[in-house]
Amino acid sequence: MAITVECSNCGKQLKVKDELAGRKGKCPQCQNVLHIPALAGAPVAVGAAAGSATKTTRPASLRDSTVTAPAAAATATVTRPAAVSAAAPRSPEQIREQILSAFTGQMTPPKVGIGRKIGSLAVLLIVSALPVIYFAIIGALAFGMYFLATTTLIPWPHPALFWVAQVLIGFFLIGLIKPLIEPQRRGEQVYPLDLPNEATLSEFTAQVCKQIDAPLPKTIQLECSTHMGATKGGSVVTLGLLAIAALSVDQFASVLAGLLSLHRPSTGCRVMNAIRGINYWLWRSVYGKSRFDRWLARVAERPHFHAAKLLLPLKVTKLPAQIVLFIPMFIANTIAQSVVRAAELDADQAAARLVGRRTFAATLERLEQIDYSRDGVLADLTFLNTEKQLPDNLPEQITLRMADMSSELWGVLRDTVKAPDEKPFDTKPVATERLEAVQNEPADGVLRCPLPASALLANYDRLCRKISADYYSSRFGAN
Repeated sequence: MAITVECSNCGKQLKVKDELAGRKGKCPQCQNVLHIPALAGAPVAVGAAAGSATKTTRPASLRDSTVTAPAAAATATVTRPAAVSAAAPRSPEQIREQILSAFTGQMTPPKVGIGRKIGSLAVLLIVSALPVIYFAIIGALAFGMYFLATTTLIPWPHPALFWVAQVLIGFFLIGLIKPLIEPQRRGEQVYPLDLPNEATLSEFTAQVCKQIDAPLPKTIQLECSTHMGATKGGSVVTLGLLAIAALSVDQFASVLAGLLSLHRPSTGCRVMNAIRGINYWLWRSVYGKSRFDRWLARVAERPHFHAAKLLLPLKVTKLPAQIVLFIPMFIANTIAQSVVRAAELDADQAAARLVGRRTFAATLERLEQIDYSRDGVLADLTFLNTEKQLPDNLPEQITLRMADMSSELWGVLRDTVKAPDEKPFDTKPVATERLEAVQNEPADGVLRCPLPASALLANYDRLCRKISADYYSSRFGAN
């Protein structure tokens, strides 16, 4: 049997094992401290039983989408007295009204001075010249091959030398063209939302855009990841369902405001986006890995001989672009770093003014915890697939995994297990810089809503199960 409990703050319903009766913990969605009702006539176990609640989560914890996490996760997730669990659940309209009424005022987004806009335009003009130089080198090499093939001005001592020169130039030319045409890493499947049927999310996004003075996105799409991004001038917003599952509404608003603030017309966003695009292309060409590069890396890791290993020498085709573009990338990064970071920090300030400095800081930490929990959940899936016990709701597993993730525990994990990823020539500010940039912002913003971000989506559970099933199909094949 299981005890059904419901959070009095956010309405999250959970099922927990009978042996956890009488204990207390935190709601996984809003962190509200609640109690599990004691069973009638049943003693509440303490001492050794409570100590057993700290055992490490095993892969079997993913088998049941309702609650099959170990005692530690269950103790932290479940919550509240029997009297509240009997209360009638709130209607979607009541939830929508509570979310939209959480905006208590109008904030003033950060302004960008004319001096910085002029400086950004100057940076763009310099940075734009670097790809032009790259194309000029490609054209010069192509003309060189043609010239060597048609000229009689060069007396070749032996025809073999002519063909060696043509092969070398051709190899270098192919290596330079490769970053322009090769497909990049395949992303997750996206699921565009029908915004007319997502009234709560649509109106909430419109409120956020109004607060930060940003254009309203035309497309909002989901994917089975923790990625959050805005592209095409902010007209397309991609939301990772695995992140939404573990964020509150105000934390989600902090992320959304940070994304869309980068596309505010009053900040000269088109110039900044062009600079970011060129910088990213240069970095990707030098350090990034395409789908072909990743495939070659997997081939090289195979323990035994495979015919595909005959293609491993093609890894050197990346060298020409790295040789030619490293200096331009270094120049572009050095010149653009200050204006790009300033724009990123402006977006952080807008997010902090919307939800408050404290919620902004909590959101940064929460997102790191979500990424860490995702890695653990995805690592368990291979085992569960062999056991035919894949959970039908993958995002819910992130919530269960994070249920007992305190700041103290996370500090230990971050220092000992998950070191922050450092990318060479990364222009994105680190967490300490971002927190320092918002230290003068109000502790509380104009939005405070501890409801789970999943409440913004209509048919959230159905979407989770659909996207989870598609993810399993793409990763493990049709079952």
